[in-house]
Amino acid sequence: MIQPLPLNEAERILSLSNLDVDYSTLDKDFKHLMKLASRITDMDVTLLNLVDSYTQWTIAQHGIELLSMPREDCVCQYTITQDEGFEIKDLSCDSRFELASYVKNEPKLRYYYGIPLEISKGIHIGSLCVMNRETKILSDDKIDLLKIIAEEIVGKLKDFQKINELKNELSDALKMQRKIAHDIRNPLAGIIGISDILIEPDEEHNQEEVLHCLKLINNSSKSILEIADNISMELFEKGSQTHSFNLETLGERVSQLYLPLARNKKVNLEFTIDKSKEHIHFSKNKILQIIGSPVSSAIKLSKPDATIKIWLGLSVLSDQNILQVKINSNAPFSNDISHESGVLDFTRVLIEGKNGSFDFQCNDKDGLTYNLSIPQYS
Repeated sequence: MIQPLPLNEAERILSLSNLDVDYSTLDKDFKHLMKLASRITDMDVTLLNLVDSYTQWTIAQHGIELLSMPREDCVCQYTITQDEGFEIKDLSCDSRFELASYVKNEPKLRYYYGIPLEISKGIHIGSLCVMNRETKILSDDKIDLLKIIAEEIVGKLKDFQKINELKNELSDALKMQRKIAHDIRNPLAGIIGISDILIEPDEEHNQEEVLHCLKLINNSSKSILEIADNISMELFEKGSQTHSFNLETLGERVSQLYLPLARNKKVNLEFTIDKSKEHIHFSKNKILQIIGSPVSSAIKLSKPDATIKIWLGLSVLSDQNILQVKINSNAPFSNDISHESGVLDFTRVLIEGKNGSFDFQCNDKDGLTYNLSIPQYS
């Protein structure tokens, strides 16, 4: 069981979702800070962790290879409830962690000190922590230096958030550019059609200047039309794919993030995508955060040997594409689903913010089923 739960958990999860970061791609941005923290404290392990509703995501590390861990197994779930640092001198003597795999087995960690990452007043999205195989005493000076590193990490995360917001604004601007290019095609085509008639040699024209001007209009209009087409295509190709997924890349990324959690729980993940739509691009904006919550929920609730099937599709309409996601876990499943409705409400809020829909059903016949429908405006 996840214990304890911060009083502002809803606001905390929303703040984490708004960061809209890909947990598996940030190691290179923070690796130097992890090495620095280990050097300052003389600790074996340094971790930068973000904690969502179900999972602790290790986005950077030093001294150990780790991507994720169930939230209920991690020490940092306690750190995010603190205003200052959280210290455990010997994990093996603490009943909350003495049976944890990283304490009982290699690397047999003992000492822990974590500093909450405060993204805004009282909102802790994760922690910077150092751990050691032997018990240690961390001086106040070293703790102060760790706090400085934690502040630097929060600053970089905020920068990433701003960059993502600017990318989304750029994407909106590119959509408007394409709309403008589309809107001017018809009037320009009309001008070209009229001028083509007027410059026919069989037609009588009273003034030579009219013919000359219409030729100029004709040439200019064709040039503008060609330029509009080129700008629209070039900007789309350069701008859309740098901040987008397609079904194939989305499936790969979800598998990369959640397969370790599934293996740890001894459940199977099976991915199916609509092959006919697999190369159509759509926005990355909050997609991993939206899909991740029900995938984590299914993994958590499924008993060992269950199979979780994840289907990804795309409905192509005239004015928008709709990303369709179906997640199903066959029976048997855990009976403890009371916590899920509150957690999945965050997913519902994010999807409804995109004018989409979300449905969660649980019964003995069909197991767990999550249906997501997320509009992607074209």
